[in-house]
Parts: sequence; C-alpha cells; structure tokens
Amino acid sequence: MAVALTACTAAAPPRASGPAAAPPRASGPSAPPAVQPAPVRALAPAVASLDAREPPAPPEPAAPPPVATAEGGARDAGLRPSIEIEPPYKLGQHPAPRGQAEAAERDRWNAGGRGDPPAPPPAAEGHPLPRIIVDITKVKGPLKARDVERIARRHLWIHVYSCYRLRAYRDPSLHGKTTVRLTVSRAGKVTGARATASTLSAPDVVSCLAERARSLSLPRAKAGSTVVATLQVYPGDDPVEPPPSVLAPGPGELGPEAISAAAAEALPAWRSCYEAALAGAPELWGRLAIRFHVTDSGAVDEAFEVESRFPDERLTRCVLRRARSLTFPAPAGGDLRFVMPLRLSPDPQRPDR
Repeated sequence: MAVALTACTAAAPPRASGPAAAPPRASGPSAPPAVQPAPVRALAPAVASLDAREPPAPPEPAAPPPVATAEGGARDAGLRPSIEIEPPYKLGQHPAPRGQAEAAERDRWNAGGRGDPPAPPPAAEGHPLPRIIVDITKVKGPLKARDVERIARRHLWIHVYSCYRLRAYRDPSLHGKTTVRLTVSRAGKVTGARATASTLSAPDVVSCLAERARSLSLPRAKAGSTVVATLQVYPGDDPVEPPPSVLAPGPGELGPEAISAAAAEALPAWRSCYEAALAGAPELWGRLAIRFHVTDSGAVDEAFEVESRFPDERLTRCVLRRARSLTFPAPAGGDLRFVMPLRLSPDPQRPDR
C-alpha cells in the first residue's frame, strides 16, 4: 500500500507558478462579444481600442490573460482592460443600427454581463437617490392609518421624486416638508387634495405634490375619510437628473474630435474605476453611454447614464463622477447636449495603445 501511494503521488504533475498558473476564465455566452469595426471606431489617437496584435488562439478556445482578482495579483502589469470610446453624437441624432445583427450586438453591450456564473453585484454605497419620507399623521374616518401609510409609502415615492426633480436638478440643496390634506370617498378614491403647509422654497414642486397625491388609491370603507400626509424630501449623494421635459439638444456644435480629445483626459480615472470593479467581478463588461450637458463656456453641469444599463452600479457612479469634472471646448452657438458611449471589456490592451 505504501508503494502504491508513493506511485500515485509521484504521478501528479507539479503546479506551475506565476501568472500562467491562474485558472482560465469561464467561457460561454457571458463573455463580451467582439467589437465590430463598422459602428465603433477610434476618434483620436488617445482613444483606447482593442489590441489586434495578441498571439493567435490555440486550437481550443482560450481565455485572455488573467484579469484582476480579489487578491489583486493575477493581472499582468503590462496589460490593461480595454475602454473604447464610441463616436459621440448630439442628443436626438442617435445613429441607427445597420441591420438587425448590429442592433442585437449593441443591445448585448447595453446589457453587459458579470461572468458565468455571474458575480453578485456589490452593495450600493451611500444613498445616491433623494431621501423621501412619507408619513400619515392623521386619519379621520373608518380607514386605518397604518393601512393608509403602507399604501401611500409604496405608491407616492415615485411621484414625490418626479415633483422634486422639477427644481432639484438646478437647486441641489432643495429640501423640505409638505403637509397635504386628502379627502377620500368611501370607494377609496381621493376626491380632493391641497397643500396646507410647506417648507419647500419651490411653489411648483409643492403644487405638484398635492396634484400627484390625487392618484392615491385606498381601500373601500363604510364612509369617507380625511387623511393628512406629510411628504419630506432631502438631497441624496448624487445629482438629480433633469426631467424629460427640459432635455433639449441645445443650439451649440462641437466636433467629435474635440469631444474625444477632452474625454481622453478622464481615461486613466475611468480605467481605475474599472480595475477596482474587476477585482470583484473579473469578467465584468458592457456599454456605458453618458449624456453630457455642456454650457456655452464648455463646463459640464450634467452627466448621466442613458440608453445602457451597465451591470455594476458602483462603477457607473465612479465613471459619472469623473465625467462631471471634465471641461470641453466652448461649443459654437451655445450650450450642447451630446451622448458619448464607452465600451468596457476585461480583454487586455497594451499600454502603448
């Protein structure tokens, strides 16, 4: 028996050390698709692109060189993850896909992926959205205050947010409490709503809150009721996106070369955001389209994700925060809104590219 065990032990091949010993990445549909050269092209020398000079693949499908891991030691120091800037376009001038295949390819990138099996997304940091509190302070009638409050908190949150963003995108410090008195029929329908007090400094937001409260649907009861609700709203950690009613392309014009050259300054910071995310999800990939609003002086006062839904909230917030600190050349003719998509892939890219 001792001889047999010794023979089994000697038959096991020694494990290689160094980067070559890293386990290959899982293959399958979650791997990022190759970027097609037609819809995606570099705009300036500083723009990153996938390296076409990698060694030829072996007969069996092989994973690219190891990417960052939680231990932080698997990535080759001479390689970087790929961040490619697609051609920017003015808001409302979205380039149409050339055929169903190209549309499907862009949809795949817009959804992205976290590997196979997918790595769990990290918990959100802080509180990016506005802080909204809905309380029912008084009910006169057969309705129960606890039931009304549960329904109101579930239904009114999005309405409070919609009203708040009417002004908060221009006034990030806007906050306050509004008291709304509701008249409810025995069928559970709100027949009247008026704001009785408010500390908000935006009258249009206050009137919007009272109007949106009319959409509340409550249970039927033996008789009508009177409900008093307090709606509190305070800024979150991130800026509030403008309402769709104010989104306009603007009269300004700015060449794509000027846009890409200015955006190239953010590439090192964006790569740091991406590498930090790859430490927890080594196969994270996808498309992140950023809508910028540039003032007539070239300053950025808006940067939000549009079109895509990148599958890592922390990375998205990291990229957008750096995007908001960019400065572009002054557009000719006035302010300007444009979209600049990024494609992020863990496939390595050489520093000289």
